[in-house]
Amino acid sequence: MSLALEWKEREYTAQEEKRRGRTEEVARERKSAADRRRMRLVFLCFICVAAFVSGLFILSICLHVMVVQNEIKVREVEKQVELERRQQEAMRVEIASLESPARVEKIAVEQLKMVQITQAEYLETPAYKTAKLQDGEEHSEEEGMVSDASQGGT
Repeated sequence: MSLALEWKEREYTAQEEKRRGRTEEVARERKSAADRRRMRLVFLCFICVAAFVSGLFILSICLHVMVVQNEIKVREVEKQVELERRQQEAMRVEIASLESPARVEKIAVEQLKMVQITQAEYLETPAYKTAKLQDGEEHSEEEGMVSDASQGGT
């Protein structure tokens, strides 16, 4: 071969090598840029998932705290209800003692100056007499009906 051809071949091969080197370099740069993007995306996804899980944990803790606070309030209300029931029962006992017949009699005698009698007398009013007569007639009619029925059956 001639020198000129060798020189041209070397020139072409050098140019090809430069082109190949550049393309390989560009390919490497593109690949490293894609790798960096992919790593950034993976890191961003990891951060998002970690933030979401952390948020769920915080929400769970807040809900547990609220449940405990509500249980404490319920216990306080139950204690208050029990205290009110005891007070109500004490008032019922006090009312029963104030309404006792012995206490009423004692107040009537001591404060109101009332006198206790040994025998009671009742007055019969005309309305009472008519009501008594009507009751007597109803009973006598019933007795007559019974006696009529019993006489007819024998």
